[in-house]
Amino acid sequence: MAGCNPNNQGAAPQQRGAQVNQYNRTTPEQKTRVLVGSDLNPNLVTGRNDVRDIQAEADSMANVAVQVPKVKRASVVINGAQAYVGLTLADTVRSRQEAATIREKVRQHVQGKMPRYDVRVSSDTGIFSRIQDIGDGIRSGTPINNYRIHMNDLNSRMNR
Repeated sequence: MAGCNPNNQGAAPQQRGAQVNQYNRTTPEQKTRVLVGSDLNPNLVTGRNDVRDIQAEADSMANVAVQVPKVKRASVVINGAQAYVGLTLADTVRSRQEAATIREKVRQHVQGKMPRYDVRVSSDTGIFSRIQDIGDGIRSGTPINNYRIHMNDLNSRMNR
């Protein structure tokens, strides 16, 4: 049995001058490595937050959203496989049709950047404020479960 062999033939090869990566126990010559939680496919939707810094992803999504013309501010909250994006549009946006077009562009850009999430976008000022409040609370250390009622309300309001 290989596990009982004192020569430990199943261990990573130790070549002269090759350093073993202490993070994943591989040498530079190996083509495969052991996957850890942060190495998993970021596009795989599991319904859980599998990344280490979910706020960094939310911030990245907000940065993508504000790059769309006529978007002044964006705030993002991530809950599982859902990403809720609240927008403040420029004062020059007058029609509902133009606002809808901008929201769809934001959704497409953010979805393209982070395809693992189901992205929902709103430019309603009340929803923007709620998303911003939830995001600020999470940043200050409040667990997202404390916002469960608010998240359910966002989900139902942004599905329409």
